[in-house]
Amino acid sequence: MNARTTIVTACDRNYVWGAYLLIASAARSIPTVPVHLLHTGFSEADLALFRQFPGVRLMPMSDSNRRNVCNRKAEAILSADTEFVAWLDADCFVIGDITELLVPTNGEFQIQLRDRTENARVWRHHYAPGEARGGLPREVRQRWSADVGQLSEPRIDTTCVTNAIVTHRRHLDFIREWQSQIAKVLPAGDTGVVDKSRPEYFMTDESVFTSLLAFARNAPPISAMRTNLEPARHVAHFGANPKPWKQWRHGVWYCNAPVLDVLDWTRAQGYRTPPVPWSLRRSSRPAAYGIALALEAKARVRGFGGRILKRRYLR
Repeated sequence: MNARTTIVTACDRNYVWGAYLLIASAARSIPTVPVHLLHTGFSEADLALFRQFPGVRLMPMSDSNRRNVCNRKAEAILSADTEFVAWLDADCFVIGDITELLVPTNGEFQIQLRDRTENARVWRHHYAPGEARGGLPREVRQRWSADVGQLSEPRIDTTCVTNAIVTHRRHLDFIREWQSQIAKVLPAGDTGVVDKSRPEYFMTDESVFTSLLAFARNAPPISAMRTNLEPARHVAHFGANPKPWKQWRHGVWYCNAPVLDVLDWTRAQGYRTPPVPWSLRRSSRPAAYGIALALEAKARVRGFGGRILKRRYLR
């Protein structure tokens, strides 16, 4: 393959189905783009599933690093040697030909930054009384500036989303700095994707990445993420639980037909799949959709009830 971009991802055995959907969808929609899958805990049967796909390179992750896989994304990014490298979480799914969208508009770096409303929601428990909301909380800025030890004023006043990152090779030193900063400020064990015991870094890899975008001298110039804008070609992210291979959520139900189409395509190509759960069977579509609607209604009722209680008792 003579591609400009390599897609990289990493996961443990809990995400075999997620990685399979990502790689199968990439093989169907963008077959000229190579994929690196860094893995831990996979069985030989698991690995055989991914060896079926051309352009996929399998790389075991060292057991010496006990951190959660989300805090080891730099290892995957640094494994590629193409001009651009695109990290995608192992619960992402490719819809349509996104080849062109994997090249940043500024030719350097793209990542999604949260708007002020979303950022205020992320940090809602961390603002000091009377502090304006929407930007980074003052105590967080101060901690990040001290930990990074480079700039005193932040370049950005929001947080990023690290489920998808595209970088030019010229910024791999920044990726290495992300790796080093994770080792510096986060514990060596697996504390999960979210660690509420460390307020300034509760989003773990995202918090550390944002701290460097804000306070590191070599932070790359950012262009907006393009892989989440067009319905016909984009990267879907099954971020929240439950995942589609367990149960569909209403917010990602639009991906149900594309996912089933990809699974039909893999079978037509002669590719084996992992054991197919009920939620990924065409015969289960009516039941899966009904449950997705019920879960959505339950969440809305819970959210509405919570708002009422806050107005009544927390005034």
